[in-house]
Amino acid sequence: MEIEESVEQLKRFIRKLVSCRIKDRKGWHRWRREKGNAEFMAKCFNYRQQPGMPSITALVQPFFHPSLPLIGLNYTQTAHLTLHRFHDGWTAPMRLCRGMVFSRRAALVAFPFPKFFNFGEQEETKHLPNEPFVATVKQDGHLGIIFWYRGQLIATTRGCFVSASSMIANQMLKALQERWSKVLPKQVTVLAEIIHPDTEVHVDYKGWSGFILIGAFDRRTFHDYDYEELSRLSDKLGIRVTERWLGNSIEELKALMKDLTVKNQEGFVARFQSGLRVKFKFASYVALMIGEKLTFRYAMLHLIEGDFVRKLADMPGEVQLEAQELADKLFAVKGVRGDKKSRWQYLYELVPAEERTDYHRSVCRSFHAWLTRTGQIPAEKTA
Repeated sequence: MEIEESVEQLKRFIRKLVSCRIKDRKGWHRWRREKGNAEFMAKCFNYRQQPGMPSITALVQPFFHPSLPLIGLNYTQTAHLTLHRFHDGWTAPMRLCRGMVFSRRAALVAFPFPKFFNFGEQEETKHLPNEPFVATVKQDGHLGIIFWYRGQLIATTRGCFVSASSMIANQMLKALQERWSKVLPKQVTVLAEIIHPDTEVHVDYKGWSGFILIGAFDRRTFHDYDYEELSRLSDKLGIRVTERWLGNSIEELKALMKDLTVKNQEGFVARFQSGLRVKFKFASYVALMIGEKLTFRYAMLHLIEGDFVRKLADMPGEVQLEAQELADKLFAVKGVRGDKKSRWQYLYELVPAEERTDYHRSVCRSFHAWLTRTGQIPAEKTA
């Protein structure tokens, strides 16, 4: 499906929300439960629900500007965790829901990167095309989607106009507004990594703050700026452009990703001549992402608190997938035969012997009690 057709289908969805006077998250949650809306939405997103697939209403989350008539579209964590399991799960319209912004008149005002994947994650990234490519450094802040609306520059992240990172970006833009007003075409969406001590994930930028240009699109023609065009644009805007890799082949790049001695770098994004983008991440970075944050205890505690999904919402995709695997192993306790002591033992032995502390034991028992209290496992009968 061509981009133009996908955008038109998303406009149908926006018009429907506006006609139903949906202006905030509360209204959206009400709308998505109303009869017939899931079917309408599935048509807009070209989504065919197969057995085991979530409803389309669980896969896309509109977000609303608090004061301007703007609606953004973002895929949910549920989409990230489930759609890779199904052939064609990621439909063309859904891939565009990565911070795309419309006015309430259904005019496209910001066109960010469509969803793209890690090497080997999807069929399209397992067998890469034999064509020229340019690989650039994958920066490790938060993506800023910057666009013109009614004569002002606005920055959003891909899921919220007023997130902490959006606020940092909009503050940065104040110093750039005058310069950019002279050089940035009104139809161009700027995609820049927001680098700030509060947006750093694992790469240490030594306290530096600013934008690093990583992409740009013309929202009218959908032209995707190549590296030479980005370099010229960065000079005009007065911001850095992400660095270009000087290697020679994909095989060389794949080999580099396995170098565990590489520190303080996330990886690269390869953009092929056909427009395909593929992420390559250093093994050392992926290990750091997973090992630093995620443990069975962390998962149990936040499942009990009910904020497990929210805690992981802004984390990279690999961490979200690892989190789902941890949760699956924890919930497998429901199938353990025997009494509660057998289930306690199962949970207790999920971690290595050196981590089986009294505190870990208490967390396991609290998690078991929560499963019992919420009816996910039956309470034992007393004599």
